[in-house]
Amino acid sequence: MLRLMWLIVLAGAALFAFGFYSAQRDPQVAAYRIAVPGLTRQVRIVQLSDSHASAIDMRPSRLARVASIINARKPDLILLTGDYISGNPDKWDADETRAAIAPFKALQAPLGVFAVMGNHDDRFKTAAAMAAAHIRLLIGERADIGPFFLVGVDDQTSGSPAVEGMRKAIRRAPPGKPIVVVAHEPVFMVWLQQRPVLMIAGHTHGGQIYLPFIGSWPTLQYYTDHRRGFYREGRHMLVVSSGLGTTNLPIRIGVPPEIAEITLVPGV
Repeated sequence: MLRLMWLIVLAGAALFAFGFYSAQRDPQVAAYRIAVPGLTRQVRIVQLSDSHASAIDMRPSRLARVASIINARKPDLILLTGDYISGNPDKWDADETRAAIAPFKALQAPLGVFAVMGNHDDRFKTAAAMAAAHIRLLIGERADIGPFFLVGVDDQTSGSPAVEGMRKAIRRAPPGKPIVVVAHEPVFMVWLQQRPVLMIAGHTHGGQIYLPFIGSWPTLQYYTDHRRGFYREGRHMLVVSSGLGTTNLPIRIGVPPEIAEITLVPGV
């Protein structure tokens, strides 16, 4: 019995070590090519989600390396989809929040770098940090970036104002251009109305741990509808990135860190 217990402990330690190593690797690129009705030219987007800065597994040096990896892909547009810190945002002061976001100041794209809030982010400290990094934070507002309108959604924790803000920004967008909605949580997909949109989201970590014949980590089982990848529901489309960082445990198993490269092409 004692021998069996030691075997279980050793197996658990080995699995944790493997998961920690996997979580530290450079992000893979999840590539999507999506035909968007009304789009007049190709636009290449790189999305980075859930960076979750921490002293354990997501130091500024690693974030700076990821920023250089993104820049090397020469995207037209860069989207940051929330959760820039780990744990309770009340425990991060303004300087720490600024340090978590500062590496993204190096990001460059001709159509701009835009961000939205995540559920781990403090509104005021994040807004100040984004301003210092020269990144535009969209909270329930719309930006005309040329080929399409970009709508940034507030975090779900703000409740109904986030949904109404999203709907209002979409409703007030002049006709004739596609709409791309940027949100942290993919659940906003269910609150879209009639006008067709493409939504880009994160939040789920893809489950963070996925084991054959078992599935995702139990604490993330409630993210089953849109865990990661591309979805089409009626007139709407959705891309969910499994993101870069970790939560609760600094490990990834079966769900490697990723950035998403989303190439939009004219469609009918």
